[in-house]
Amino acid sequence: MRVVFTMLPVTAHLFPLTPLAWALQSQGHEVRVVTHAHRETVDAITAAGLTAVPLREEIDVSAAVAATAHDERLESIARTLDIDPEDTNRWQVVRHYLLALFAMYTSAGERAPEADGPRPAVDELTEFLRDWQPDLVLWDPLFAPSPIAARAAGVAHARFLWGLDQFGWVRQQYVERLSNSNPPGQDVMAEMIRPLLERYGDTFDEEVLLGQWSVDPTPQGMQLPVQGTTVSVRWVPYTGAAPLPDWLRERPARPRVALTLGTSARALFADNEEFTARLLALADGLDVEFVATLTAEQLAGVGRLPDNIRAVDYVPLTQLLPTCVAVIHHGGGGTISAAVAEGLPQLMLPLEGSEYVDMARYVERRNAGLVIEAGHATVEEMRKQLERVLTEPAFREGAAALRADTAAAPAPADIIPQLETLIAGRGRTYRSDRKDAS
Repeated sequence: MRVVFTMLPVTAHLFPLTPLAWALQSQGHEVRVVTHAHRETVDAITAAGLTAVPLREEIDVSAAVAATAHDERLESIARTLDIDPEDTNRWQVVRHYLLALFAMYTSAGERAPEADGPRPAVDELTEFLRDWQPDLVLWDPLFAPSPIAARAAGVAHARFLWGLDQFGWVRQQYVERLSNSNPPGQDVMAEMIRPLLERYGDTFDEEVLLGQWSVDPTPQGMQLPVQGTTVSVRWVPYTGAAPLPDWLRERPARPRVALTLGTSARALFADNEEFTARLLALADGLDVEFVATLTAEQLAGVGRLPDNIRAVDYVPLTQLLPTCVAVIHHGGGGTISAAVAEGLPQLMLPLEGSEYVDMARYVERRNAGLVIEAGHATVEEMRKQLERVLTEPAFREGAAALRADTAAAPAPADIIPQLETLIAGRGRTYRSDRKDAS
């Protein structure tokens, strides 16, 4: 079997798919990972032992989001969802992230094929799929060209979720509200992607936005109530690879706490020196060793570090966390999954305007940690809540229970027969024509 993963050029979107890609390769299946030609992401793919297929079109996610600031189409979609005005986090996630990236990719359908500049990702991806002839495309929910290219190439396709199914929730809520209005409202999302479909003589249906099914590695209790076929898979952490440093080979002399702001979130905190300084100041005077995985940019302007902080630019969490008693972080899925796998209690400081808030709140509801909204994270409050996380047995018990629940889900290798069955049920159009078919 040949499987293609597609993803935004964001390292944090690579980590969740890597264990399944490894499982496929270990059983003799062929795997390719398609993304834009961003050197850091391509290097991360190959460092994971996977074959990268870089698309020549580069994208700037921040610029794409900024470019949609006054897009009335996106405003109308978000308003239709009737999001609580007080829920500023949900509005930011939907309006200024999910829908902005959707608009970035669908705008390619408005460009003439002969227009100057790099070929749209959908064209290059379609060409690759037609040539390599995979059996399945597992696509990033925010990589909108994927289902269009898969359909054009006659390939079964499904979404691989890297976090909460926010896009699926948005689509489901949007369709329900349109159908309940009188008269029914116009489906702006369908209209936005239609030109991209027409590029390949295709027509719109829900599979263009939600896939033929979805593979979801998040714990079932965390998953949003989205309809459709879902293949659940264990939330196996992968956080990169690096040689084990000497200092991690020895037992720490006192309790060790990891302090991390993740990988993709590094840019969000890089310019927030005041927040980073407060975060590091909480360590001063505590009888705890802190390991802070922060870049030079994040540490610039912070000043003197307390003596009990070891600052390292990068170390895989799967190496660091087994030596720790707790972890302080931003609420990202990759960090949460690594902490859950080790059964560690967590202190989470999620930024508003991201899914970090929702994921962190789930961990808190399971009594596996505590949440302090980043805007209220004073040094005194962080110390107080860290003390609770470290000393109250209930948090370690909650972390152990969450670990057990997560471990009960099927391992990546266990779902491969299910994927094969789903592929067979989709009636591939050209399997017998593949170049290496017997």
